[in-house]
Amino acid sequence: MIEFLPTKRVIKETNIDFNLLSKICTSIFEKGFDKKINIKCKVWKSKVKEQSTMELTKGRCHYLMDLDTEGNRRYVFSTILHELRHAFQEYVFNFTTVARFASYNAYYNSKEERDARKQEKLTTEVMKIYDSFKKAEEKFKRFNLKELG
Repeated sequence: MIEFLPTKRVIKETNIDFNLLSKICTSIFEKGFDKKINIKCKVWKSKVKEQSTMELTKGRCHYLMDLDTEGNRRYVFSTILHELRHAFQEYVFNFTTVARFASYNAYYNSKEERDARKQEKLTTEVMKIYDSFKKAEEKFKRFNLKELG
């Protein structure tokens, strides 16, 4: 299971239900990779403006995501998917990343960044699934389906 563990500040600034996002991502990526995924990802607010990072903290499945929460909703979802791909690069593909680059161009064109940007193409679909679940939850409450009659 992919488990996001956000700080209260990240939850407040993004207004994202990370439990739901965890379930959606787990379903999509376990089916896609055809294997069980066990990733625990702490999500903190990035201290550097317009920069998000993902790093392995301990063991093979514990990660820390510093998330830039300043952009619009689509940007935040896209960034989460991008950074999650960096975790997959290590967890699924055993590909260790190079942390230093000679220039921005070298960073932008690096194998790991090009690969991570490909996963961002799932942003629209993930957001639609997320929004559909939230609508269904709201309708369940509104129609009082918890009780008989």
